Amino acid sequence: MNIHSTKIFKDTFIVMISNVINYAGMFVIAVMISRMLGVDALGEFTYIIAVSSFIAIVSELGLSQLLIRKINENRSEVFSLIKNVNTFKLQLSAIVVILSLGILFLLQKNSFSLALIIGIVTVIPKTLYSTYDASIRALQKQSVPSAIKSANTSIQITAAYFILLYSKSLLNLFVFTLFAELLAVGVLYFFNNSIWKKSGTVFADTSSYRYSNLIPVIKEALPFFGSGALALSIPRVIMIILENLAGAASLGIFSAASRFANGIGLLSGALYNTFYPAMTAPGTNTAERRKLALKFSAIGFSAGFALSILIYFTAEILIQLTFKIPEAVPVLKLLGLTIIPILTYSVIQPYLISMGKEKFILKLYLLVFLFSIPLTVFIIHHHGLTGAAFISVFIEFLILSVLYFKFLRIK
Repeated sequence: MNIHSTKIFKDTFIVMISNVINYAGMFVIAVMISRMLGVDALGEFTYIIAVSSFIAIVSELGLSQLLIRKINENRSEVFSLIKNVNTFKLQLSAIVVILSLGILFLLQKNSFSLALIIGIVTVIPKTLYSTYDASIRALQKQSVPSAIKSANTSIQITAAYFILLYSKSLLNLFVFTLFAELLAVGVLYFFNNSIWKKSGTVFADTSSYRYSNLIPVIKEALPFFGSGALALSIPRVIMIILENLAGAASLGIFSAASRFANGIGLLSGALYNTFYPAMTAPGTNTAERRKLALKFSAIGFSAGFALSILIYFTAEILIQLTFKIPEAVPVLKLLGLTIIPILTYSVIQPYLISMGKEKFILKLYLLVFLFSIPLTVFIIHHHGLTGAAFISVFIEFLILSVLYFKFLRIK
């Protein structure tokens, strides 16, 4: 194993630990809200987080994902690029947040709350944070943003306990979250400047912000935005169709099973976040990219296969220890198979992006999204809950097959 591969393994482990901490943090906070404030407060919290996640995708516009590649194409322009991107993001996120709050107020006056406003406003510092996060990851310094993110989550968990215990207020929780996110942006800004100045890069003069200069970058980022939005929407569409055709109980069973598959997905996120910067790094030539992609896609497939087998034989134990819903066991056994394609294309996809194939990926997700809707309706109508699990597995393997075919065709 060469040094490059060893570093990727090390960085993947670091990011995975950070992802586990953050995933567990949200889970713990949700449990505390449920026990201290009740199920209605948990529902409001879940709704606010879900809405803000969609708003964040629009505010991001795919720029942070593109930024890693753009920085590695010309590292001397890093500070100018960050300044321009964050100025645009600040303007865009403010507009999107205001418009979203206006629409929500008109549509849901009875459930509109100050907690909702503060929760959605946290999108603004988060989108600025992601720019500095991408900048540091471009240098393959995964440990820095991972450590800051984990520390931020740990602080929020501790604060959430005391806030909920003494104030019993969801609003106070989101106010502190906003404060914590602003603090995290400041800390990451400091580290970003420090790390880049120590990198040995000769920097160009930073240019003043001009929207016209950023238009080509925005256009280049749109495929990333489209792919991210569609990738997030496809599993949610399956859940929406399942609820409408089979009822809320079926969706609850499906959701219980899917949480385990989503938890394993933390590994795929870690793999993607470390592999993508390595693919776009200036010192990584085309032959080395392909060699690394072949090696790590095989590792991803093997790990996914092993984990899916493990889930298959422990599904009953996992469900019994947590949700205690026997009907979720066969669903979990099926959904466990999705881990195989997800872990594999977490390597193939960043390789294709490094080769400039993001428009192909966008077209693929768009076609899969359009194709999946009538197919999902048909299968769930005839097979209900099992059909929803089957279509989830089928879609993930379909995406993997097309991406891998494209990978093999690239010389």
